[in-house]
Amino acid sequence: MTTSRLVMLLLMPVLATGCASTASATRPAEPATEAAAPEATSRAPSGYGYSEDDPIHVGGGVDGEHEYLQHLRGPQGQKVRYERRGSCCAFESEGSPFGAGMLDVYIVSYEGLEAPVMLYLNMYDRKDPRAPEGFRLD
Repeated sequence: MTTSRLVMLLLMPVLATGCASTASATRPAEPATEAAAPEATSRAPSGYGYSEDDPIHVGGGVDGEHEYLQHLRGPQGQKVRYERRGSCCAFESEGSPFGAGMLDVYIVSYEGLEAPVMLYLNMYDRKDPRAPEGFRLD
């Protein structure tokens, strides 16, 4: 066995372990592909934006989602807090470069809201977004 081959055999496990540990240590956890429901409330809203069957069509990609959410307010003008929970609900879309997309799910709350709500946003297609029940757009 040649020296270079022996060195390679000895270094391979070290390099493989080093790469695996470095990648997991520096890369943030991947978001869940399916969104879980927020803390359940006894009176969860339904309708426009609250369901995968009737999402908010904001268009414009992630920037479009953020722009929409930055203009969304509580009923008395309260600023909303939001966090992307994940993606779900595959669908066909002419607005997607792949011909299909997934809805993004955001957990949204504002001061005075009993419990956070889950809103479904479509970043690929735009259809005059409006505020879901319990919110307004400014």
